[in-house]
Amino acid sequence: MDKKPKVLFIYSLIFIIVLFFTAGLINIILPTSKTPPTLGDVSVKLEYFAEHKDDYDVIFLGPSTTYLQIIPKVFDESLSANGNSVKSFNLGILSANVAEMDFYLQKILALKPAKLKWIFLDCLVNSFVEEEPTLSRNVYWHTPTKTLENFQLIAESTLPWEIKISAFYANSISFLHRWLGIGYFSNFWHQSSEALPAGILSDKLLQEAGYYANDWMKNSEAEKKVFYSKLDSYQQKLTQAKLGIMDTENIYPEKSYALKIIKRLVSRIDDLEKNSNIQVETIFLIPPALDIFIEHSPILEAVDLGYISTLFAFNNPNRFASLYEVSRRSDERHLNYKGSQEFTLALAEKFSQHLKLASQEIPFISQNQN
Repeated sequence: MDKKPKVLFIYSLIFIIVLFFTAGLINIILPTSKTPPTLGDVSVKLEYFAEHKDDYDVIFLGPSTTYLQIIPKVFDESLSANGNSVKSFNLGILSANVAEMDFYLQKILALKPAKLKWIFLDCLVNSFVEEEPTLSRNVYWHTPTKTLENFQLIAESTLPWEIKISAFYANSISFLHRWLGIGYFSNFWHQSSEALPAGILSDKLLQEAGYYANDWMKNSEAEKKVFYSKLDSYQQKLTQAKLGIMDTENIYPEKSYALKIIKRLVSRIDDLEKNSNIQVETIFLIPPALDIFIEHSPILEAVDLGYISTLFAFNNPNRFASLYEVSRRSDERHLNYKGSQEFTLALAEKFSQHLKLASQEIPFISQNQN
């Protein structure tokens, strides 16, 4: 029997396996030192912030509920009117969950912004399914560690298994593209920057210090029509929330892996002072969205466990009724420009109160759950 084909097959298989692991190891050992220009609006924001990092006292990091809802200019002007001079930047990233946020937080802290004093964190836990897993923006943060973390978040979520399988698949594709990127050479495969999502204009994005209104998006009118077609459902859920009726099926399990990531976010910021004498306070944020649409339970559990010392929560539709009115919203999760202005002013007011109490050394926890 001729063994030559079998031997060639074995050698070919060994070659492929070695090539696969070598590519990944090169990508780990020789990571790109700068943010690739291929990440769309993420590149625009990070590159600008890296160039002007010492100009800012405050940064906001979170998903779309930060990106599309916190207006730095309004925040700064409100603080200034109350006698507090700050300059803030919105580093929100569309659809970013806690694992992706942790990836970018490390890059932000590595810049050691000289004047940075406060970081606001808006942590989205249950966002896993990537519609375009091969986009550079999705590929970039899928290191082995971050991919495994996302797998753990997916596995322990209460999502249906068909959605979990889709999420595992999409994250695996992103990881494989990252693993085979071969470090420094990966950028040569993407010579042009990816288009900014939903027609976002980079000049406008930077003029607004990283904020971009849902109203300015290319598809905003279509999304508004979808929202208005489901108004009865939204109003019903809003009424239930005001009455304190919760959908327990959407509650994330206790002692979830998300808690470990949240605790690590705080530790990374605390370590900045140890390593560079830059003292930064972490303030967690729950945006104005019903609990049924955005999972908040890990944040509240982290508060109970003492991982989070300061929380500004706006998920109480009784206390912040105007932010839940249809006239203030783009959809079930997001505010329109008018709502974002009101939300930012409310956030600035809470922050002013916090600064006043901090000067008197009084701890500030604002959950507003009841």
